[in-house]
Formats: sequence, C-alpha cells, structure tokens
Amino acid sequence: EQGCDNVRAKEWTPAQVAEWVRSVEGMQEDVSNLFIENEINGSELLALDRDGMKDIGVKRVGTICLLLEEIGALKEKVNKDNVTLIEHSPYCFGKILDFLRVKHLCSLGLCREPTRPSVCEHKRDMFETVVRYYFPGESSTLFMGIENMPSMPKTMG
Repeated sequence: EQGCDNVRAKEWTPAQVAEWVRSVEGMQEDVSNLFIENEINGSELLALDRDGMKDIGVKRVGTICLLLEEIGALKEKVNKDNVTLIEHSPYCFGKILDFLRVKHLCSLGLCREPTRPSVCEHKRDMFETVVRYYFPGESSTLFMGIENMPSMPKTMG
C-alpha cells in the first residue's frame, strides 16, 4: 500500500520501517527518526502497542493513535495478501512443484540437474513473492538464484 511491499512487512529493516512511517499522511519527519534510532524492524513494528510507542519516544497522543490505526491496516493488508498468495497462484505452485519433482529425479540419478523455473514476465513478481514467502531467506535462491535476492522490498503494483 504505502510504497512498500506489504506482504513482506515483517522482514522490513529499520530504514524501511521509517520509510513507511514517513509515508503515513500527516506524520512528522522526526517521528520516523525514532523508529531508526530505536532500530524498530518490521516484526517489531507490527507488534507495537500504545506503551511501545511511548517507550520509543512517540509523545503525541494523536500521533500514537494515527500510527496504531495505520499499523492495524498494515496487519490486515499483510494477512489479506498472504491468503491471496495461497489461494490465487496455481501457476507459481505448478512451477515450484515441477522444479522440485525434477530435482528429486536428479537426486535419484534419473536425469540431469534442472535449470531454474522459467516464469512468464507478467507472472514474475507474483512468483518471486510466493517463493520468498514459502522459501524464506537463502532457500529462495534454489528457485531464483542469488542475483534475485532482495536488498529492499519491491513495490507490489
């Protein structure tokens, strides 16, 4: 939603969290700096409550309420998008399963090592999102290679 990849909000760095905070309409710049100073990552952002906001230095009641409302909306978006990943990507799961089947046959000595799945350009973002969700961290390189590992979340658009 607000310029970041919400599906992977739990994986955001403090800088990405601060970017999201800055994108909240009406938010003052100094508030986003508090999230960097306190090294609040994506998982911690999603877990913050009123007391947590105060602990990191957010003082204004209105700002706390606004942030809590936006965090709630972000949580809903993350949960909705995760359900969408599971329900609406048979193409992606087919590619993953085909690759894993051939990989297994290779381990039995029945074929050569498979190449990474070939994905249609218009499905690439969804495929990468599904792979990163179900195969987090370095395990996603099995399907996408090291060159496709994220340094910053992509905008889902």
